Amino acid sequence: MPRKTKVGKVVSDKNAKTIVVEVHRRKKHPRYHKYIQVRKRFMAHDEEETATVGDIVRIIESRPLSARKRWTLDEVVTRGVGPEVQLRDEEGLDEALGMKAAEKEPDESVEQAEGETVEEIVEAETKAASVESEAPNAGAIIESGGEPTKEDNAAAKEERPGV
Repeated sequence: MPRKTKVGKVVSDKNAKTIVVEVHRRKKHPRYHKYIQVRKRFMAHDEEETATVGDIVRIIESRPLSARKRWTLDEVVTRGVGPEVQLRDEEGLDEALGMKAAEKEPDESVEQAEGETVEEIVEAETKAASVESEAPNAGAIIESGGEPTKEDNAAAKEERPGV
């Protein structure tokens, strides 16, 4: 009698000489007759520890090797992406992304907005400062961060005669 084979994706390779393979299959629901996807996990023996997480592998039925392990790795069909690599320092990250150390250094020159001159920037800053100096009580209210007090209201009424 030929041995059963299954093809699935490796979801864990943390145990020594053991991989966990997840196999998906479609099953027809007995009452609603809709096809649903069912997954099952099998523990398989990997003697050389060749399979890693993300690989698509073929496993074959074997004698019981442990309490839950009844399958052995037949072959690695395709190599997967594998576990996500965690780099500990930024230099390694830059090298992995293909950046050179010279490329990541900032430019020392100061860039101005297109069409703006230094005089226009200074003029805009002085206008903003003069607007703030014209309304001193409004600045006090903003600086206090709360609602205006009775003193602030009285000072505002004194500044606006006829109101």
